[in-house]
Amino acid sequence: MREMNGNLGAPYCWNRVSGLIAALATVSFLSSKAVASTNDPGDAFATPLVQLRPVESIKLEKQDPMENAEATRIKGLVRNLSNIETNEGWSFSEFSFAPTLTTSRDYRMMLKYREMKQSAPVVELVKLGPNALPYLLDALDDQTPTKFVAEHHDMIGGMWFSDEMQWNPANVVEAKVLDGQPKNPFEAFQRLDHKKNLSSYRVKVGDVCFEIIGQIVGRHYEAVRYQMTNCKYINSPTHDTNLVQRVRSIWSSPNPAQHLLDSLLLDFATRGLSITNSPGLVLASRLQTRAATRLLYYYPQQTTNLIVQRLRHLDIGTNSIERNVTNGLGTTEFIDAIAWSKEPAIRAELQRVLLTTADPEILRAAIMATEASNEQKVRNRVEDFISQLTETDWGSLEGRELLLASGWQFGKGARPTFEHYMRNANLQRRLRMCEVLEEVCGDLSVDLLSPLLPDTRPADEDVWTYPVVPNKDEPRLPVRVCDVAAEVISKNFPRLSFKMQGTHKELDQQIQKMREQIARHDY
Repeated sequence: MREMNGNLGAPYCWNRVSGLIAALATVSFLSSKAVASTNDPGDAFATPLVQLRPVESIKLEKQDPMENAEATRIKGLVRNLSNIETNEGWSFSEFSFAPTLTTSRDYRMMLKYREMKQSAPVVELVKLGPNALPYLLDALDDQTPTKFVAEHHDMIGGMWFSDEMQWNPANVVEAKVLDGQPKNPFEAFQRLDHKKNLSSYRVKVGDVCFEIIGQIVGRHYEAVRYQMTNCKYINSPTHDTNLVQRVRSIWSSPNPAQHLLDSLLLDFATRGLSITNSPGLVLASRLQTRAATRLLYYYPQQTTNLIVQRLRHLDIGTNSIERNVTNGLGTTEFIDAIAWSKEPAIRAELQRVLLTTADPEILRAAIMATEASNEQKVRNRVEDFISQLTETDWGSLEGRELLLASGWQFGKGARPTFEHYMRNANLQRRLRMCEVLEEVCGDLSVDLLSPLLPDTRPADEDVWTYPVVPNKDEPRLPVRVCDVAAEVISKNFPRLSFKMQGTHKELDQQIQKMREQIARHDY
């Protein structure tokens, strides 16, 4: 739905993360020390304090040497990275894992990436994991240009070379190699050579390899990173030989599969040292969550039981802050990270969570693991939670997220849940359903939203307005419920045309024509 009057209305303000993670999502740098800090422990940029629980020891069986044909294929995939044209499809968010974006563990990431053309070589290289690592490490200094150019031409901000690497301070190899790295964005900014402000930078194959390595090992390596406000950092191994040496020193091994497994198990055993050191809790949560995803993907036979035990002992109560501290991680984020798995033991444990949790956020996270045999029970649980929402649940995101997750998981099967939500719906719920159907289950929008077309109440006359004449800021009129419904219907059924322009009388004429077409089933 559209941005009105320079502000985002209430429906847009939904993208949150729960409890522990929510308040600390700004922490993006990892520290070089795991010891006591002189920083204020309440400072979001204090040194993260972490500790290791007992690390599981798993030894892999000896693997046969890679066949020449497979090695040739991997080298070809690396060469094909030069065809990358945009930053989409190869540069992923901190919480995503390329191979699971199409099966998805997180409906919010799916909504973002399902319309994004992923780079097939990137996804395949991440899927290959430890088998691809040696070839990606060899190609870190590959200067072959891609077709993507990062640019900065504004007066505000800038673009500079940097040398950022995320890491686990409890990992002695990383701690030794990366000692002295900046502990937070402010230190990183001070290290920049501000006299060398770049206007453009063409990404190289080696830079893409840097990001792919991060995807495999569970580190958010970013070749091109945005930094508020209007700044870009270029972390390029093809520009910085020291960066190449650091990455190779950490991840090179004669046995890459065992080396990666050992690192992931160490990440999975990392915990925050103190509840007063919130950066440490956030860091430990992210490390565990990323490790769980990769352990299940690359080593399911060896590690499924380990993940099941962690899941089985989680507090799945309703106090998100207490449970996250008790669990030592962001509970919903952890469930999101493993809900894609098809391992029977994981699925069985997630079914237990689905059918027993009293928290709607956890239900939303686990809903992706719904088995066909439990679908009706899960839909009933969602409807029970919706029944407990206040009629004016606009300020709460729980209803929206449950509806979105239901729509993505069950498709048209979510219709009874949507109808349950819309029973005697007030203005806020009507707008909420418009918002949901813009993102999922668009084929239900005619049936569910056409009853809203006679509703001429303003959505929010102080916030939601539109220009009467396109490309002219004034005059403006309030957006009405019928206008929002018509716009969503038109987006999903283009033959039912509607454009948000003109007076209310002119919009009413468009809506009347839409209603007549719907009555004739002419869409």
